[in-house]
Amino acid sequence: MLIFIGLVLPIILIILTETYRALRWERKCKNQLKVYRWGNMTVNRFIVRLYVFIGYFFLGVCFNQLMVDVSKYTIGRHRPHFMSICQPNVGWKSCPSDHAYITQFECNGTEKRLIYESMLSFYSGHASFSFYVAAYISLGFRPIFLRLIIPAIQFFLFFGAAFVAFSRISDYKHHWSDVLVGSIAGTSSGFINALYIAEVFKRREIPPAHDPSCQFGLIPLDSRDVANIEGGIGVDVPM
Repeated sequence: MLIFIGLVLPIILIILTETYRALRWERKCKNQLKVYRWGNMTVNRFIVRLYVFIGYFFLGVCFNQLMVDVSKYTIGRHRPHFMSICQPNVGWKSCPSDHAYITQFECNGTEKRLIYESMLSFYSGHASFSFYVAAYISLGFRPIFLRLIIPAIQFFLFFGAAFVAFSRISDYKHHWSDVLVGSIAGTSSGFINALYIAEVFKRREIPPAHDPSCQFGLIPLDSRDVANIEGGIGVDVPM
């Protein structure tokens, strides 16, 4: 369920943002924005921007999950409910008197899959994925909505991520340190992907301040800084 919401909701938000931008903003500012080309053909800006932002989003999802899997299968760590799932032959019904660290044991539990999963606590994949989505999408919004809408959406994104992270502790699926590291890793992956790979700020293409038809509540920028606001693919349109 988390994977479905975490993948579908960001795509819907990205599509809504770019649709609003294309219909409400870019239609009046065609001469101020880049033209994308593939060979001799002109590619629709809406398609290019969806390809870029959704593509980089899924790239980050794969990288984030790879880091989670590497951590789980190299470090492992028992989950808080490991004892009740495994029911080891040593230390389950009675504690050894010498209080030695137990390294040799056999599980008497019958659910082999659950026993295997109970040894993969570090770090929390749910927390990492939730905070990755929140971090990437919160920076992915371009400033084209009402000024109170974006902070509200960003708050609920991180609120939802925090709820998922806390639930992993309350359900005894992870230790608090597993959730903390997962939250930090996911947030870092989201910010790095958005800022340095997808380059969401460089791809905003905010029109210059001297054109009153393209403002829509945007923070005015000096026209001299707009010509180089986006690098990469595309052809600059003369100002």
